[in-house]
Amino acid sequence: MRDNDRQFSLPCKLDSYLATLNRLYERKGETLLREMVVNAIPSIHEGWDYDNWNGGTHGHAVTLTLAEELFLQAIDEKEEIRSRLASDMNKLNNIPNEHFSEVFIEMEPSGNEDWRAQTGVLQARVPPISISADALHRIWGVGHVRVFLSHKSSVKRETASLKQSLARCGLAAFVAHEDIEPTQEWHREIERALFSMDALVALLTDDYHNSNWTDQEVGVAIGRGVPLIAVRLGMDPYGLMGKGQGLGGCSFDDTDGIAIKVFELLKKNLPDKSRLFECAVAAFAASESYADSAWKVNHLLRLFENPTTGQIEQIVEAFKSNSQNRESFKGRERLRQLLGQWTGKTWKFNGKELVALSEEEERKLWF
Repeated sequence: MRDNDRQFSLPCKLDSYLATLNRLYERKGETLLREMVVNAIPSIHEGWDYDNWNGGTHGHAVTLTLAEELFLQAIDEKEEIRSRLASDMNKLNNIPNEHFSEVFIEMEPSGNEDWRAQTGVLQARVPPISISADALHRIWGVGHVRVFLSHKSSVKRETASLKQSLARCGLAAFVAHEDIEPTQEWHREIERALFSMDALVALLTDDYHNSNWTDQEVGVAIGRGVPLIAVRLGMDPYGLMGKGQGLGGCSFDDTDGIAIKVFELLKKNLPDKSRLFECAVAAFAASESYADSAWKVNHLLRLFENPTTGQIEQIVEAFKSNSQNRESFKGRERLRQLLGQWTGKTWKFNGKELVALSEEEERKLWF
């Protein structure tokens, strides 16, 4: 008999499953599916159906509500997409006696009773909900975590330098003065960046508050609930930013130092830490010198205390694929130590790659 008072475990995992599907579809180049799971407003109907097989199995129904533009892109393939999404989410599920029975795709109500005025006679500006894959690539490139740098034009050169330091950490950063192409409508592109960012870094120089834009950018971050990092560069956090402590001890003379502090705070505050791990591995794979390799091991990879087996394989492959990593003695030795901490095994460099010793090789070390 179905238990209507049962506490289910699967529904609370829905958002993390959607985050994983986002990365899966990104890797497979399935743009429409990716845009749907990223931009949808998800809801779940617990205990949608029940089957007494295997002691009782409960199914849940998921509804993904999409903006009209994105809904219309999917409408001709809606049934196939519903089936695909349900199948992919169930592949991620390892909770016994629970599964996703259905995925429904709905269109978000416009909530605009005066829609006729928007057919061309009046142009209403609304915050962007759906952002095309082309726009995302134009704004952010291929980074796994997107950081909006909110700054005054008086420090545009320093901010551009910070962008390069964040790129060294594998983070994609948006700097309005250099990232907006002359042909793009300026306000709209800023909105796209704000509504697709994963975090906002406010560079609080002493003139930060004297702007028509910076406070609005911070307001979007607060309204969206994304991590907001205030960097004290002559001014303390104010207003709603004042609820958190500003990042102190920073100087534009050391943008790499600011970038590392930002990375560490994102490690604490981003809901999906695996995306930040992807940034660290991508940065490590792109090491440009022996010193750069050692820097990335010491400042990025060491932050991840318990990487999964698959993540460790990614690190080892990034090491193997780049001669700057293989031949960096300091970086290689530090990574060998980290691999030992993570796996409980002894690792050695065989001239080409780092490998874990076999049990027999381990015994020979001790006897």
